[in-house]
Amino acid sequence: MSSNRRYPPNKRLTWQRLQKGWSREELVRQISLSMRAHGETDTGLTADTARRWESGERWPEPRFRKHLVLVLGFPAADLGLLTPDELAMRPDEPDRSEPEMINELRRLMMANEDAGFGRKQFLLAMVAAGMSPVAASATVGEVEAAWQVPGKARDPQAVAAYRTITTTQRAMYWTSEPSVLLDAVLGHLRLGSQLLSASPESLHGGGELAGAVAETALLSARLAFFDLGHTALAERCFSYAESAVTQCGDHALAAMITAHRAFLPGFAGNAVAAEQLLDVAHAHSRYDSGPLLRAWLHSVTAEIHARTGQPASARDRIRQAEDALGTSGVDSERLDFFDEARLAGFAGNTALLAGQNDSAAQWLEKALQGLDLKAHKQRSVLMFDLAAAYAASDADHAGAIAQLACAELEGNFYRTAYERIPAVQRALNGTRAGADLAQRSMELGPPTNNS
Repeated sequence: MSSNRRYPPNKRLTWQRLQKGWSREELVRQISLSMRAHGETDTGLTADTARRWESGERWPEPRFRKHLVLVLGFPAADLGLLTPDELAMRPDEPDRSEPEMINELRRLMMANEDAGFGRKQFLLAMVAAGMSPVAASATVGEVEAAWQVPGKARDPQAVAAYRTITTTQRAMYWTSEPSVLLDAVLGHLRLGSQLLSASPESLHGGGELAGAVAETALLSARLAFFDLGHTALAERCFSYAESAVTQCGDHALAAMITAHRAFLPGFAGNAVAAEQLLDVAHAHSRYDSGPLLRAWLHSVTAEIHARTGQPASARDRIRQAEDALGTSGVDSERLDFFDEARLAGFAGNTALLAGQNDSAAQWLEKALQGLDLKAHKQRSVLMFDLAAAYAASDADHAGAIAQLACAELEGNFYRTAYERIPAVQRALNGTRAGADLAQRSMELGPPTNNS
């Protein structure tokens, strides 16, 4: 209870525990193992002790502080384990260059000078979103002005201007050509990294800018991986998103970032790596989530379990996702990629991967009926899955659906949908529909992209 607090809540310690996907019981177990490995005893250490450390009711004793540093892998200052007097003993440090992650992103984003990162990209993005050229120029100008003047990054108007672009680019995800939008988003991410490094934010300082930068990095990663198939770039963007969200302490956004990242090992069949990321996402969601976020996390877990040979668990997660939609809470506007129709799509794919074609077809038909008109990318995914579900019972019908999916993909290319085609071809093997799809897919190859 707050009346028992002697110190401020240690959000940094809580955050890093969650980033490991650990409960307090697991944190205590890891500390105990570390202490035994160093020949020490852990008398009196319980999960309730860890709760008191995090709530501010108690300060960790020096012997425990040492092992918190060892098991979590961060310095004591980064874990909120130093008192104000101890922090005051820190020596003055000379000016340092930008963090290594920022430099890495700059190298990535500037690798191709022809990509055109900078003011032109921002203006094109704003105008494409319906903002007048004058208003777009003013919005971008506010951010650029803050970039040029040290200390202005935390100015509310500058942060608001940066967030305006972040929100606009998120909305443009559904209607823009992926490689063009990725150029603009990476440029915006580069600008955000500069602003953030000029005036770093922390868990104790609000973190609106850090949240916007984390969201921009997440959008970059989604475009790189799901739309264009650039896994290496996606990994780097996810890493930066996780670094930025740590500075703002937004648990819901952290859950979204980590669960999206779980698709990378999940699609590659690496169940262990995917499960570790999903554990972290679910741990964050327990601190801040609404019904949509909870349902989406269960849906993501279901698809990854289905892809990694865990069909029973996948079905159970779909049931949990349905139940979660009826729970209470408020969701962030960032969760514009999930609703009841998307849940039905996850359920259909899960059933399809488990070989339950009739059930898959029912779910997928429901998903297509409820899908938003602007969701062209998801529509092509659902149609390819539906074609695969019908292939065994009605090859001609399945072939017709696959051709419609190809037409959708031709106008709105989406790498995740394109990679569904081989499964449909295998299901239609030996049929005329299969031969027609093979020919169409050869003509439909992914667009050239230099991002």
